[in-house]
Amino acid sequence: MKQVLLAYYPLGEVPKVINKLELLLHENKMKVRKEELKLTEEIDLRKQFKLEKKLVLKNKIPSLKDFDLIIIGTPIVSFSSVPAVNIFIRNLPKVNEKKFVLFATGIGLPGTAIKKMTSLLSMQKGKVIASQVFSSIFEFDEKKLREVSKLVEQIKTQL
Repeated sequence: MKQVLLAYYPLGEVPKVINKLELLLHENKMKVRKEELKLTEEIDLRKQFKLEKKLVLKNKIPSLKDFDLIIIGTPIVSFSSVPAVNIFIRNLPKVNEKKFVLFATGIGLPGTAIKKMTSLLSMQKGKVIASQVFSSIFEFDEKKLREVSKLVEQIKTQL
C-alpha cells in the first residue's frame, strides 16, 4: 500500500481540497497522514512574510522515509505560498528524489506560489511530479472539487 503525507496550511479552501484528496487517495488504496502546518506563535499572516526567516513551525517535520508521495498545499497570499509552507519545505531533510505534488488555492491570479515551492524543493533534491492551482472567486463546492479527481488521476500515473 502506498503511503502519502498531506502537509498543508489550513486557510481558505485548502482544507476542502485536502479532505477531498484524502477521500480519493483512500479510495485508491493509499494510506494517508495529514499534517497541518502551524507556527509556534500566532502572527498576522501579512506580517509573517516579513518575518519568514525567523519563524518556527510548531510541528516536528515527520520522517519522510516511509512515504511514497508528499503532497503540499498552500493558500495563495500576496501571489505566493504562505511562510509556514515555505519553512516546512526549507526544513525538509535532503529528500533525494522523493516524489512531491504541489497545489495552491486562491481567488484570481496564482502568482508565483507553485514556482516558489518548486524552487525550494529543487534545492532539497525533491521531484515534483504534478502541480495544480485551484482558483475560484466563489467558495469551493462539489463541482469545483471535481478538479481534485483529475489531479489524483495524474498522481496515479506517476506512482
